Amino acid sequence: MVWQREDKISYEKFLEKHKLVLVFFAFLFIVLSLKLFYMQIIKGGNYRNISEQQRMHNTRERAPRGVIYFDDDSVMVGNEFTYVVLFNPFEQNKIPPAETVEEINGILGKDIKPALDASRKSGRAVKLAENLTLNDMFKILEKRLMLTGISVVKEPKRLYFDSEVNSHVTGYTGEIRADEIEELSTEGYKMGDYIGRGGIEQSYDRYLQGTNGGWQIEVDAKGHQTRATRYIPAEIGASVYSTLNPKLQKAAYEALSKSSTGRGAAVVLDTKNGALKALVSSPGFDANKVNTKDFAKYLKDKKLPLFNRALQALYPPGSIFKIVTFAAAAEILDFNPKETQRCEGGFALGDRVYACSLKAGHGYVNAITAMAYSCNVFFYQLGLQLGVKNIEKYAKEFYLGQKTGIDLPNEKRGFVPNPEWKKMKMKMSWLQGDTVILAIGQGALWVTPLQMADMICAVANKGVYYRPYLVDKAVNSKGETVYQHLTQTHDMIDLKDTTWQYLHAALLETVEIGTGRRSKLAGIKVAGKTGTAENPQGEDHAWFVSYAPADKPEIAIAVIVENGGGGGLNAVPIARKIYEAYFDIEESTSTAQKTQLGG
Repeated sequence: MVWQREDKISYEKFLEKHKLVLVFFAFLFIVLSLKLFYMQIIKGGNYRNISEQQRMHNTRERAPRGVIYFDDDSVMVGNEFTYVVLFNPFEQNKIPPAETVEEINGILGKDIKPALDASRKSGRAVKLAENLTLNDMFKILEKRLMLTGISVVKEPKRLYFDSEVNSHVTGYTGEIRADEIEELSTEGYKMGDYIGRGGIEQSYDRYLQGTNGGWQIEVDAKGHQTRATRYIPAEIGASVYSTLNPKLQKAAYEALSKSSTGRGAAVVLDTKNGALKALVSSPGFDANKVNTKDFAKYLKDKKLPLFNRALQALYPPGSIFKIVTFAAAAEILDFNPKETQRCEGGFALGDRVYACSLKAGHGYVNAITAMAYSCNVFFYQLGLQLGVKNIEKYAKEFYLGQKTGIDLPNEKRGFVPNPEWKKMKMKMSWLQGDTVILAIGQGALWVTPLQMADMICAVANKGVYYRPYLVDKAVNSKGETVYQHLTQTHDMIDLKDTTWQYLHAALLETVEIGTGRRSKLAGIKVAGKTGTAENPQGEDHAWFVSYAPADKPEIAIAVIVENGGGGGLNAVPIARKIYEAYFDIEESTSTAQKTQLGG
C-alpha cells in the first residue's frame, strides 16, 4: 500500500502546485456560465428581436399628410395620388425579354435596364419611375405579366388650391435634406421623409405628418429580399383647421396684385380674439410647382415671390406711426384736441426745413384734423414736446420692435431706434431732427405689416392686445382633437379713456373727411390712418391701417403697397375691397359711393 500513499502525496503536491491554475479555470467556467445564462435567458428575447429585425426589412409607403381647411371647412390644402413604378427582384424568377424591357423604356421615356441590374445585384426593390399618367399606368400594367416583379403603387402628393393666393400661409413640402437629418432624427424623421417648409406646413408639421405604412419583407443572410410577409396600411396625418376666410384671402390678393406695383401685403385680424382672417403677400407662388423648372424660376424672380412680405419685410411705418405719437401726447402733454396750430407747409428746425405732406400747408389744424389730413408739421412739434424717450416708450407700449408671436415661422421683430443705438451703431449723437423724423414714423424705425395689423387691432380694442394666430385646432384620423388654440393676450396698453376717445375720433375723421375717405362705406363707419413711408431706394410705400365697424369693431386691416406712393390713393382702395368682401357689399353700391367721394 506504499505506492497508494505515494500516489496520494504526488496528487496533493500536484494540486498544491497547480492550485492557481485550477482556480482560474473554475472562475472562467463560472463566468462563461453566467454569461450564457445572461445572453440566453435574461437577454434572449432582446437578441431574438434583433435577429428578427435583421431578418426582416420594411418597405415604406409614404402616408398622406393631413388636410388643411379654411374657416368655412373648405379645403385649402389636400392630397392627390400619383402612380409609381416599383421593381421587386425577389418576385422575379427569370430574366425579362429584351423586347419587353425596351417596350417599358418607351412607355417611361427612360432606360430601366441599369436600375434592374442594380436591383438584382443588391436584392432590393427599386423605384423605376414616378408621377405616371393614368394612360402610362395602364400600359405598364398590360406588360406586367411579361415582366414579373414590376408593380404600380399609389403615392400621395400635396395639392394646393388657389396656391398663389394662399402660398405664404400654407408653405409647401420638400424631402428632408441630409444636413437636416441629424437634428430631426431625434424627432423620428428619416431620410426620404417629406417635411413642411414655411407656413402652416412647417409650423404644424408634427400634426400633419401621417404614419407611414408598407410591406414587411423577409431577407436572406446576404440581405436579399425573399418574400413579403405582412402589409401595414399608412395612416393619414391630422386635419388642421385654420382661421383664414377664403373670400377675404382672395379679395385681398386680387386687389394687391392689381395695385400700381403688384407688390405688397395685407393682413386682416378678428378684433375679438386675434384670429387671422386673411394674410397675403403679393406676388405669391404656386406651391404645386415645387421641384419643377417653373418653381426654380421663382428663386431668380426680382419681385421675390417666395418672400413673405406680411411678416418678413421691414418697412418704415410713415404716418400710421402718428397713432403712437398722438397717444403719447394725449397721455403726457397738456393736451387739448381742439387747440389749433398753423401749418404753412414746412417746419424750420435749425438750418433745415422739414416739409409737410401738403406743400401749400394745411392752415389751422388741431390734433384731430392734423391726424385726418396727416399734417406732418403738427406732429413734428408734438414730437419735440414729447422727446425721443417718451416716443420710444410708447412705441414699445404698442409692442413695436417685438415679434407678435404668430404661429408662422420666420417672423421679423422690427426695430425702434433710440439715442443709445445711434451712439453705438453710428458713433453719433441723437439730434432734435432725429426726433421730429421719428414722430412721423420715418428714420431707422422698422415694422412689419403684421405688427401694424396687430397695433390697429389693439387700438380698436382700446388697448387689448391679442396674440395673432392662424390655426384653431388639429383633429386626427380617429376624430380626436390633438391640438386646440387657446386665446392669448399681451399686457394691456394702459391709456386713459379720454386718450382712446380722442384717438378714435381722429381715426374716424381720417376716413370721413381726410386722407382715408376712399374707404368710406355706405351705412358702415370705418376708422383708419393712411401713411406714405419714404423709401431712399425708390418710390415711397403706401400704407393704410383701419378697423370696422368703428363703433363695434369686428375686423382690423393693415395694407401696404410696396413703392405704391400715397397711402390714401393706393393702399386705401385695397382695404375697401376687403371690407366689401367681408360685409357683402355689392360692387355697384361701392362704385356709386366712390363717385360721390370724387374718386
